[in-house]
Amino acid sequence: MDLRSDRAALEARKDHMKSGRRVVITGMGVVSPLGSGVEEFWSALLGGASGARAITEFDVSRCRSRISCPASGFAAEPYFTPRELKRISRISQLAIKASDEALTDAATTEDTPDREQLGVIMGTTLSPFVAAETFYESYFVRGNVDPLTIPYSMRNAPASNVSIRFGLRGPLMTTDAACASSAHAVGMAALLIRSGQADAVLAGGADSGLSARLFYTWDRLRVMATGNDCPERACKPFSRNRDGFVMGEGAGMLLLEEESAARRRGARIYAEVAGYGAASDSYHLTEPTPAGPAAAMTRAMADAELGVSEIDYINAHASATPWNDRVETRAIKDAFEEHAYRIPIVGIKGATGHLMGAGGAIELISCVLALRDGIVPPTLNFETPDPDCDLDYVVEGARRVPLAVAMSNSFAFGGSNASLVLRAYAESKHGGG
Repeated sequence: MDLRSDRAALEARKDHMKSGRRVVITGMGVVSPLGSGVEEFWSALLGGASGARAITEFDVSRCRSRISCPASGFAAEPYFTPRELKRISRISQLAIKASDEALTDAATTEDTPDREQLGVIMGTTLSPFVAAETFYESYFVRGNVDPLTIPYSMRNAPASNVSIRFGLRGPLMTTDAACASSAHAVGMAALLIRSGQADAVLAGGADSGLSARLFYTWDRLRVMATGNDCPERACKPFSRNRDGFVMGEGAGMLLLEEESAARRRGARIYAEVAGYGAASDSYHLTEPTPAGPAAAMTRAMADAELGVSEIDYINAHASATPWNDRVETRAIKDAFEEHAYRIPIVGIKGATGHLMGAGGAIELISCVLALRDGIVPPTLNFETPDPDCDLDYVVEGARRVPLAVAMSNSFAFGGSNASLVLRAYAESKHGGG
């Protein structure tokens, strides 16, 4: 792909890409392997904690990888009735909990934002496999059929359950682009607001890969880390001795609002969603190339009307597989040229594990918090330099950095790539509302 031609084409179309409606983030919610709640998650991430541990919930004795990053600090029973627990999958439960925190954090009421217009866009990719596993077992082992199977396990159930739980009657959608699902969900939400089709959208994702059959399948792909003796050090993004990710689960939700509407209701504004870029590798289902990720980053910068030197920080996809980290490093160099060596780049999957369809949203939340506090978390477990991965990966611990603009990358199986650009919000820059 010719990135110069891509940049030129985007520049020519720039005036048609934005309506002048700015999109801001006013609320966030997290359920993660590092804790339930935004501040607990952030404190653990900055402190270099890891959510990885040995799997005890099901037999993994025949697997190469025997560790995972389950959601921490989340208990369903006080939050859901016994009847609800039979009808709502764990992934929907995680989504509802994160959504509740985001709406509370944004100080929403029944009247503002207008719930008749407030949309929900959620990303998920593994939820049907995990949710339906017990039902399939019931059928194939005992010959029983449960009528709850479809509503319990359908892919759009988490988004629909969030909409129902909180009475949100705006646009309702589910995105599935594997590991980039929730990043695309946030991008699509921003486009809806920018186009005037919505003033507010609750966007993000929820996912889990923690079921026996699904875990065994991933293990056969040989993309998961095998450091079973020391789970917290198993995932090593960008390190030469990396051998894969640790499977995790979680949910991350953000309330996006049109800026002037948010200001009219007196909302606290965390940051602006300034740009969104999407691109396909158009090459291979499981083997990425640099072209697609580089194009997504370039398009996100063009959408934000920013040059490469204006990006202060990158949250990398950084799945810690030998191939992916090398390709992403190459893509960053292709998109940013010499400036690539001056940007702090962090991969947080060494701490959180790979949260699949929820990963993009939770990693974007970490970028919002980095902008808020002027500090970026560390890339954990970097042990051996890789000559193919030679950028600044913040391996020494959390680092104080003056930040105005951050980018978050999510690159997925199937070749779907998403990049989001956040700008620190300064009211004086944006005029009245």
